[in-house]
Amino acid sequence: MFRPAANKNEIFNSEKFTSNLGKTHHVKKNIIQSYCNKSIIKYLYFAIVIFAVSCSSPTEIVVQNLQMQIPSGSNSFTEELLPGEIAETKIEHIGYYGPTEQTVKLIDGNTTIFLFVSGNGTIHADSIIRNLTPESIAIPMNEIGQVRFKVPDGEELHFLKFTKKLSPQDVEDLYNFPEENKYALFFTKFTDTEPYTEKIKSPNTVSRTVLPADIVPRVSLGTVEAKGPDEVGAHEHPMLDQLFLGLTDNDITVHADDASTELKAYSLLHIPIGSSHWVTVDENKKMNYMWMDFFLTKEGQEWLKTHKPTSTTKKNKPKMGIKPI
Repeated sequence: MFRPAANKNEIFNSEKFTSNLGKTHHVKKNIIQSYCNKSIIKYLYFAIVIFAVSCSSPTEIVVQNLQMQIPSGSNSFTEELLPGEIAETKIEHIGYYGPTEQTVKLIDGNTTIFLFVSGNGTIHADSIIRNLTPESIAIPMNEIGQVRFKVPDGEELHFLKFTKKLSPQDVEDLYNFPEENKYALFFTKFTDTEPYTEKIKSPNTVSRTVLPADIVPRVSLGTVEAKGPDEVGAHEHPMLDQLFLGLTDNDITVHADDASTELKAYSLLHIPIGSSHWVTVDENKKMNYMWMDFFLTKEGQEWLKTHKPTSTTKKNKPKMGIKPI
């Protein structure tokens, strides 16, 4: 091992010295090379630190409040919600002020889901007519090309419209679904659907499956209701994208990893995919929200087996929708 010369003049004047091995070295060259090596290591260290910090950025919970006031002088209103958050899915909030009659055309190669959150009216799908009340769902199927909405004088009808593009696999699955799962118009009130239990929820929580699996490919919906204080325990499901919709009087806090945010009534929230998330509701407040699961693959629907129906016979199960003629 060689040591640099102790004399400062020797270093900066590039004077030579001979080692005990008889080899001549330039001290200045060795010193500069040593400094360069240390600088490179230092810069690499800082680059690694910066990269690590950027990769571990805080979890973000995206939430959007619905505009529940239709602009004065207008009988209709539309706003897009959480654009780009759910792949191949467009989400719109639509409001109608009566008296009005509006037609919505449906897009081929897509499934359209209507969730009614406020107000009253009627939906007309071919010859099928259903009265609309808050917290009900309608899904036109069986090649229905359009639906009409009628809203009476002085009434405001607010609903969410989900337009989800079907993949070739979705189209094949839709064709192969059991006949009992095929409808001309799937329609039901949330409160008329099947209750279930889940380990992460307390006995005081009422959970319901609003849209079971294998009716719309890779989509399932349900509701969760409880009085505070209560909570839904922490859990993860990287096999699906999930939205929460705050229903009437909902006032909860949603947590995901190191982030948390309030979710009020008539707000839509996206759970960061793969995050550990949970829900809390304080005393004298209400938990009343809808979860919406968008599965990345049909195999991911195995997750729904964690939901245990409380009614086990077909006799006790609620009737939903209108079957094709």
